Parts: sequence; C-alpha cells; structure tokens
Amino acid sequence: MIPSQLKLDRSRFKLNRRSFLRGVGTAGLVLPFLESLPDRSAFAAEGTPRFGLFLCTSCGVVGNKFWPSAMGELTTAGMEADGKSTSVLAPYADRLLMVKGVNYPGSAAGCAHADGLAKCLTAANTSGSGANVTPSSISCDTAIADGLGVSPLTLYAGLKGGYIEEKLSFSAPGQVRAAEGNPYNVYLDLAGLLDNSTGSPTPMADYLFERRKSVNDLVRGDLGTLLNSRKISYSDKLRLDQHLQSIRDIENDMTNMPGLACSGGNLDMAAIEAMNGGGGFNRPYEENGRQEEVVKLQLELCALAFACNTTQVATLQAGDGTDGTQYTINGQLYERFHHISHRVNSDGTGGSAIANAEEKHFDIDKLRLQSLLHGIEKWSQYDTPSGPLLDSGFIYWTSHVSDGPSHSFRDLPIIVVGNAGGYFKQGAYVNAGGVSNAQLLNTLITANGVPTENFGTGGTGLIPEMLA
Repeated sequence: MIPSQLKLDRSRFKLNRRSFLRGVGTAGLVLPFLESLPDRSAFAAEGTPRFGLFLCTSCGVVGNKFWPSAMGELTTAGMEADGKSTSVLAPYADRLLMVKGVNYPGSAAGCAHADGLAKCLTAANTSGSGANVTPSSISCDTAIADGLGVSPLTLYAGLKGGYIEEKLSFSAPGQVRAAEGNPYNVYLDLAGLLDNSTGSPTPMADYLFERRKSVNDLVRGDLGTLLNSRKISYSDKLRLDQHLQSIRDIENDMTNMPGLACSGGNLDMAAIEAMNGGGGFNRPYEENGRQEEVVKLQLELCALAFACNTTQVATLQAGDGTDGTQYTINGQLYERFHHISHRVNSDGTGGSAIANAEEKHFDIDKLRLQSLLHGIEKWSQYDTPSGPLLDSGFIYWTSHVSDGPSHSFRDLPIIVVGNAGGYFKQGAYVNAGGVSNAQLLNTLITANGVPTENFGTGGTGLIPEMLA
C-alpha cells in the first residue's frame, strides 16, 4: 500500500504494459519507473530516432601511442597487435571509426584548456581570458536538441569548484549549460523523482527505492514467521517454498532477458546510490581516480535515457579543465594528471620533471578508454524498437586538446562508436585531411537527425571519409 502522503500523481504517471513488466521482476525493480512509465519515454510511431552522445575528456593523449599503425580497416587482431592505448577497444573494432586530421579553428584566446573545451562542440571563435573563455555560438547538442524538439542531457564527471568547470555545452553564445555531476540525481531525474526546483529527491523517491528490493525481500519477515509457524503443515510449507522459488525464477528470467528495452536492469544501482551524500561524486582528486567511476555510471545512465527515448542527444565532460585527478595504477599512486600531461610537477611550464611522465600518461589514456569500453558494453545490452542502440546512435569521444605538453589544437584524438542507422563507416581508421572540426560537427549533427552543412566556423560541408 502506498502511504497516503506519497500517492502518485495519476496525471503524470500512467500504467502501461512495459512498465508493469518491469515492476514484476528484479529487472524492473532496479528502476523506479516501476509504478508507471512517463509518456515521454514512448517511441513515436513515425520516424526513426537517432541518438548521439558527445564525450570530451581532458589534457589530450600520447599521440604516437594512440593512433593505429596504419590507415584502413580496423580489426580486433590488428588493434591488439598494435599495443596502442586504443587497443583497449579491440573487442569492438568493427564498431569503431577513428578519424585523424581534424583541428579546432583559430588559436587559443585564453587558457588553452578552457579554449579547447569551448571550441570542442561549437567549432567557434572564442573570446575572454584565462578560465573565462567563451565561444561565439551555441554548441552542437543545442542545435540538435532545437532541431528535434527535445532537451539535451548534460552530464559531468569531475571536480566542482576547480579552475575550469563546465565549459562544453552552450545554450547560447557565451552561456554555458549547467551539467549534472551526480549520477544519483541524473537517475532520479530520468525517473521523474527529482524536484528540479530544489535539486533534491521527491518524497516518492525513497518509497520507490524501497520497492526496488526483491518481492521476497519486502515480505521476508512475514514469510519467515509464517514458515516457522507450527500451525502451517509440512505440505503447505513445501508449497510456500515452491511459490517463493517461482518468484525467484521469474526475477532471474527477467534480469537475464535479452533485449529488454528501457529497463534499468543494466544499471549498477549500488554504485549510483553510493554516489549520493557526502559529495561522493565530487571527490575525484582525493579518491584516486574516482572520476572514472562517475564516467562509467554517466555512460550507463545515458544509455538508459536513449533506450527510453527521453532525449536524443547528450554531452559528457570528463574532467574539469585542468584535471588534477590522481590515479592509482598497478599499486602506484600517480601525480596529478594535469601535471603528468605537462610532464612536470606544475600547472604551468616550471617545476621538477616527472619521471616516466609519458608512460604514465599512456597508462591513464588506457584507463580512460577502459571507461569508454564499459560504456560500449552497456550500450550493447540495449535494444530500441528501431534496432540495437549502437545501430541507432553513436558515442563521439575526444579530448579538449590533442597533446598535453603543447596544448595543440591540431590532429585531435577522435573515436566514433556506433553507426547511427548505417550513416557512419565502421571498423575503419580514416584521415579527414586537416579540416576544421566544424565539418566534423556538421557530420555528427546530421547523423543525429538534423541535417546541416554550415555549423561553426572554418569549414562547411561534411567529412566524406566518415560516411558509409
């Protein structure tokens, strides 16, 4: 029985078959859409939605240890033999498109980290100084959201209160869109359980989280009393035990059911809940790379949002502009990542040299790509009415500069995963020939369902080498 003070607003929540099935078994009880699924999650009868996630990391990559050895086809065996940081993604070689030869337009107006973030999804000229750099146009997620009539999902993984915070998604020239860094709040918002006026869970949230437990767990106390009662015959106890086992079997079947669209069964709910309280999502520096945990959870939540069609475009900024995360790799606590990317113990050019800095940066590149791999694996578990999520959408992965020591804006590291309805080449490493990322964004925006050839500055048209 729902407590009287927690009665559902029936105008907002309407029961349907899919949400009922999710409410029956463990797969559904993981997700508090269980009482009913908001109408917004239904796929439209007309059209085939396309989904795009734009993910920008920090401080560049070790280029000579990132790019495959040769242009052309990407294969699992070839990527594994290369031994590059991108070899981490070898199991999904046939789903990858790696694009070399893309540059940001112009030069840095202020801090290169801030400027690179501002240019990443705008391909725009920038103005300002230091960390206060802003672009002269909207970001591509805004253009896509406006074209499709949806609201973009804006995610973050990194320190809040640092030198450079959110600077990836822009709703208007110079107007950054706030990003949510707490996966717990993202989850509640997707489920309609976040009070957007206060940023806090609604009273219904606690009740529905309680409902996520197994049906058996919710009544375990009463069942234990009943099973131990002398008034219950042995045969009745056997029948009761068989009934409980049948519930367990149903739950297990639903948890393992392939292609269960719009199900929370693929979420790591324990990890999501652990992020709530005490700023658990906002302690990447002190917690030795906890930032990557947040990245993985945000990727999981984005997959769920797309599978439920609550939006069709999302951004994820991984790391504040001067990312000071400390990673522990092979039992060794590394220096701050921003310092490693500079190769010295400093946020600038001074300071003592860091021993084996390039190798440490290479190790961190592999670790960050393992987070992307986690996202690919999670996306691969979702189907949509128009096909597998990786066939209906794409993940765009890059960094806000190409190289740590030089802060170069040339030859940006670019990976596209998924084909957006057959739009992109797959299993290929191509060279775009030194074009502006305006042409790259034109191509991605078009793939996301909003055809355009003139977004940003520095170039028009698409990148033909990327097209299937």
